[in-house]
Amino acid sequence: MTYKIQLDTETQQFLAIDVANQQHIGVGSTIEQAVASLNQQAA
Repeated sequence: MTYKIQLDTETQQFLAIDVANQQHIGVGSTIEQAVASLNQQAA
């Protein structure tokens, strides 16, 4: 899966967004947590 990383500066949360389907978003306080959250949604 290809994803992009975004930082929400208001909440200091990272977002991992699936490039193929931008409705799939993972959120976490670290990039690793955001990617893991995204991967759980895709499974």
